[in-house]
Amino acid sequence: MKLLFEIGMEEIPARFLSQALTDLKNNFEKKLKNNRIKYEGIKTYGTPRRLVLVVDEVADMQEDLDELNIGPSRERAYKDGELSKAGEGFLNAYKIDESQIEIVKNDKGEYIAFKRFVKGEATEKILPEILKELVLEETFPKSMKWSDKTIRFARPIEWLLALYGNNVVEFEIEGIKSSNKSKGHRFFGKEFEVSSVEDYLNKIRENNVIIDISERRKMIEEMINKALLEDEKADIDEGLLAEVTNLVEHPFAIVGTFSEDFLEVPQEVLIISMKVHQRYFPILDKRGKLLPKFIVIRNGIDFSQNVKEGNEKVLSARLADARFFYQEDLKIPLDQNVEKLKTVVFQKDLGTMYNKVKRTEKIAEFLIGKLKYNYMKADILRTVKLAKADLVSNMIGEKEFTKLQGLMGSKYAMERGEEIGVAIGIKEHYYPRFQGDLLPSGIEGIITGLSDRTDTLVGCFGVGLVPTGSKDPFALRRTALGIVNIIINANINISLKELVNISLDALQADQVLKVDRAKVETDVLEFLKQRMINVFTDMKYRKDIVLAVLDRDADNITNALEIVKVISEKLALNKLGELLQVAKRVTNIITKGNNNVTVKEKLFKEEIEKTLYEEAKKIGEEAEKFIKENEYADYFEKMISLVPTIDKYFEAVIVMDEDINIRENRINQLTYIKNLFDRIAYLNKID
Repeated sequence: MKLLFEIGMEEIPARFLSQALTDLKNNFEKKLKNNRIKYEGIKTYGTPRRLVLVVDEVADMQEDLDELNIGPSRERAYKDGELSKAGEGFLNAYKIDESQIEIVKNDKGEYIAFKRFVKGEATEKILPEILKELVLEETFPKSMKWSDKTIRFARPIEWLLALYGNNVVEFEIEGIKSSNKSKGHRFFGKEFEVSSVEDYLNKIRENNVIIDISERRKMIEEMINKALLEDEKADIDEGLLAEVTNLVEHPFAIVGTFSEDFLEVPQEVLIISMKVHQRYFPILDKRGKLLPKFIVIRNGIDFSQNVKEGNEKVLSARLADARFFYQEDLKIPLDQNVEKLKTVVFQKDLGTMYNKVKRTEKIAEFLIGKLKYNYMKADILRTVKLAKADLVSNMIGEKEFTKLQGLMGSKYAMERGEEIGVAIGIKEHYYPRFQGDLLPSGIEGIITGLSDRTDTLVGCFGVGLVPTGSKDPFALRRTALGIVNIIINANINISLKELVNISLDALQADQVLKVDRAKVETDVLEFLKQRMINVFTDMKYRKDIVLAVLDRDADNITNALEIVKVISEKLALNKLGELLQVAKRVTNIITKGNNNVTVKEKLFKEEIEKTLYEEAKKIGEEAEKFIKENEYADYFEKMISLVPTIDKYFEAVIVMDEDINIRENRINQLTYIKNLFDRIAYLNKID
């Protein structure tokens, strides 16, 4: 038989709905399994006012329970005729007493065991408690109590519909009784009785409720497209579409308008007002320019002039505020805003946003010199200075349009006649804001973004604000990922150690460093290394290759990535196999690594020893030149050319000679070879 269960309630927040249905389904599946009740499948449906489960072919009886639980061996279960701790543990696990224990024999010997048989009960007797528990165990990000009830739920529960076959599953939760009754749309439906799942599905639609989330979503998309003129398109993003879908029980699209006078405000501001504040879909022309029109999805079944005019009035008030903020902001010089940053706390131990800007300038100056951008120094430092100026603007400071920080600073900079690179850099220094986001394109934004993130990362570590487990309140993982991705995208050749130390210098100059400097340096570099591992593996490079390179040296991101690429390419062409085998063989012989070994030529007994040593020295000198010039492919070609000689060496020489001096000299010679192999990657770690 089919089971229908509906929890009816006041409208819950849209962001709660999908997860609530997932949790409800998972918990119900678990309960059916634990109660040995078979079923065919479960479908979930939901609107802001209801969570619905429809379960197919629910068995009318539990399965019988007939099991044999075998515990420890008889020898372990008893000691001197008394139960041992192992035996007692078995009893406690199954909540039984000693009289229920049996001894069973198998191929391995005698064991204590517990046999249990339970006759299955009728499903209809078990369902009331299961459904009651299902309601009481449902959780939400935020829940509430109401009236005189002790139950907690996202919003007050109004009704419970529970039908197994054609019969009501009767239970009660604090005066709320289950029944065969449901309610339709709040304004365009009525209460109705249900006799079966099919009856429910028909009547809920007759009462103007579309309970299938995917169907409502499709309806909204079709209604939006139908409402557009030929040369128009709607600004639809997945998040907004999902939210609006979960805000209504029956959608109806209405086109509204607003005054063209508001278009003097940057369209990003107007779009934020519509999408974030009002959940409207802005309408653009084919070139992406905002038109004075929008689409609102009404929770209703037809057009309403009152709804249209009401939404237009509300939006006009919003846009009027935005226009006022924008016009007022244009009256204030950005340099004046920079001074106001002295009143904005960045972090209580790290000072104000003004302090942060000054530290960022020091890091930027280092990068400018290191990367040889002195000819752009004025514009880059101007970008750094103004990058946070919009934080104290009316538009951002009033908390209405915080998502537009950077963008508004860029707009104000353009209006104030700043250089185009400076204006774009103010916006782009926030890139990337999330995984897969844009990256800064201009050097102003690149250096400003890199300097700003470095100060944030090193600063937080410097005052003990280190991410732990899943907790990362200052988003330092995202900050570090931003550093890595910016460096890769801009192909910046920089030492991370030098970068971190410049930041530490700035923190010490501000007298805010609380943690031991050496520890901060070590921890930040390791933190960045872990992000590099994540980024490189996300780029589909093998993890063993990535670790072989980064465990050797993770100080220069672009160089490390290039080495990973070269190794990957050569492996794909089957050009490194013999070198890797030799590297492993050499490493396995050497018990201790030593970078400063002395090879004594006078202790050579075989000609091949001298040949290998001379060849290795020559190749080592040539390889060093390739490394300095970042010619890693040529470096590996040199290492590969050494393999035949090493093979001959192993054929002719017994490394572990009886003479300890000769033995140690041969080990030193192999250590010298290993150091050549390990110069840019631990080749023995590559599978």
